Amino acid sequence: MIRLLALLATLAAAAAAQPGPATVTLTYLGQATFVMTTSTGLKALIDPVAQGMYKNTPIDGVDVVTVSHEHPDHNFVQLATGSPAIVRGLADGEFARIDQTVKDVRIRTVGSVHDPQQGAQRGKNAIFVFELPGLKVVHLGDLGHLLDAQQVSAIGPADVLLIPVSGGPTIDPKTAVEVIGQLSAKVVVPMHYGTGAMAGRSGGRGFSLGGVDEFLKVLDSGTKVVQEGHAVTLTAGKLPAARTVMVMKTE
Repeated sequence: MIRLLALLATLAAAAAAQPGPATVTLTYLGQATFVMTTSTGLKALIDPVAQGMYKNTPIDGVDVVTVSHEHPDHNFVQLATGSPAIVRGLADGEFARIDQTVKDVRIRTVGSVHDPQQGAQRGKNAIFVFELPGLKVVHLGDLGHLLDAQQVSAIGPADVLLIPVSGGPTIDPKTAVEVIGQLSAKVVVPMHYGTGAMAGRSGGRGFSLGGVDEFLKVLDSGTKVVQEGHAVTLTAGKLPAARTVMVMKTE
């Protein structure tokens, strides 16, 4: 009996030591900027927007800052305090070919461009892919075109897709819906659209940002839309059964 109890105690301890399913918590700061924290202990700041465009304050405890391209509404790395690792998707205007692991999260990039004219208007753009066990988060940066077969294959199916939706310098709502289908996205978080003081403009750079409503109007009838708060937590193996668009609030 004593041996049996000891065995049961050992098995219980082993089960307790096993990590639970991977989770990510996304906090939306506006434009294409998110803070992502993971169950593995990573805190990432993604495409930080310059102060003044949104009510952003300096962010502490960041491990890594990722930058899809070098435009001021995506590369304000000073938003993170301390000395985080800065991972830039482009180097001197060319793809940097990122593939590294930070706190058990694989971070890699897939090359794309910022406009439908092979980057002639706005240059290149790096798509960032964050991979945890059973959970893949894809941040498209300022994607400006429908993906090609090679890009779709390199990215793979997306559990969580952070996608620009308002047109202007990025893909328009209808193209966004097509990209969602290309990547078989389960959870979709629209970004890079006008909210608050940023509605209808983007940093005075000669283009306008519409709201999210035009994107919502062109969604497939089978897509569920939910309104979320400033932050949302997603868990591997527990994502919605039907494709779900989560519209998040900024501060």
